[in-house]
Amino acid sequence: MEKKRISVLLEGRSYVVITTESEEYVKKVANDVSAAILNASRSAQQLDVRDCAILAAMDFCDDKNKAVKRNKDLVQKADQFIKKNNDLNRQVVEYREKLTDAINENTALVKRVKALEDQLASLTKENDRLKRSGESKKSDKKYENEKKFEKAVNEKKNEKIMGYVPMRQGSLFDDDKNKK
Repeated sequence: MEKKRISVLLEGRSYVVITTESEEYVKKVANDVSAAILNASRSAQQLDVRDCAILAAMDFCDDKNKAVKRNKDLVQKADQFIKKNNDLNRQVVEYREKLTDAINENTALVKRVKALEDQLASLTKENDRLKRSGESKKSDKKYENEKKFEKAVNEKKNEKIMGYVPMRQGSLFDDDKNKK
């Protein structure tokens, strides 16, 4: 920017300020200085204009130093927020990766569960089929055993009905001594 010469009036004296700032800004600063000098003269009426100007300058320097300190503190806080924000962003990235891994693992487990459920259903069907075929074999053997038992029971009944007589087999060549 181009430097300009701007005239301002302070306490009845004219001053030329060389600056790159706008004329409106420089006049506002001059009005603030005049107001600060007037404020200092009201608080202590025995002071001349020079003493009031010095008190006003001290107030401005105090305000400037406090503003610089506040600015420094705010910059430090902003740096802390930025550091925290960066840390949180790193954590978000880590958690996002962990979440992606967990989702992928969950998807794999869901597929595995589905495969195991299918396998279980297949094994259940095979088990039922084997049970049915085993029961038919068992029932065939059971039926045969029941038939043999019934036949044996019927034979015993028939023997009682006919009057079972125990017999001894003998031979023609047996002597009478051996017969009893």
